[in-house]
Amino acid sequence: MREDRDELAQVGLGAMIVFIGSLLAITSSAYVMIQQLEVITQTSQKTISVATNEAHTQVVFVGGWVDDAFDDYLLMIEFQSLGEEVITDEIAWVLWCELNGNMFRRMGFLGDTVSSAPDGVTIWEVGGDIDLPDTLVSGKRYFVIADGGVGIGNGAGTNCGPKYIFDNGISAYYSIYLPNGGHLTQEFRVNTFAVGESIT
Repeated sequence: MREDRDELAQVGLGAMIVFIGSLLAITSSAYVMIQQLEVITQTSQKTISVATNEAHTQVVFVGGWVDDAFDDYLLMIEFQSLGEEVITDEIAWVLWCELNGNMFRRMGFLGDTVSSAPDGVTIWEVGGDIDLPDTLVSGKRYFVIADGGVGIGNGAGTNCGPKYIFDNGISAYYSIYLPNGGHLTQEFRVNTFAVGESIT
């Protein structure tokens, strides 16, 4: 006699449906996991790239001189960057010194005008015209006028200028802060006070 119902075939068909469903679920999960891993990898690479560029954006102090017989320094810096150029008006600076527990400081941006600077320009490219650059270009050197005159806070008169620190036997400190990271702090000492003399 012949059987009309095959119980084993029904079990096999159900197992096949469950197996195919499992394969589809695993394939979908694998796709989602691979896609997320790709997104994470790209984000990580972008973060590393930005961090590398910012870490390698810096200002190097090349030299400095007494610019006038009163309160100005003439500095030479070099801008180095693996990233984008920076806008001059966004580069901050601070000049400060301390005497007998009193802190004197002056601050601003490299694009600010200073009346004692040539044509009021505080930064210009070495070997170029005395014109304020819109941006600093990597690998180029620039002259910078740093004015130690009347400042913010306790600053008064010629505090922190070359004559002041020479007369009082103290150091002044000059910092440049780039907008996306990177900064320079340089100590100034005047061993011989005269216009054009080097500062160390």
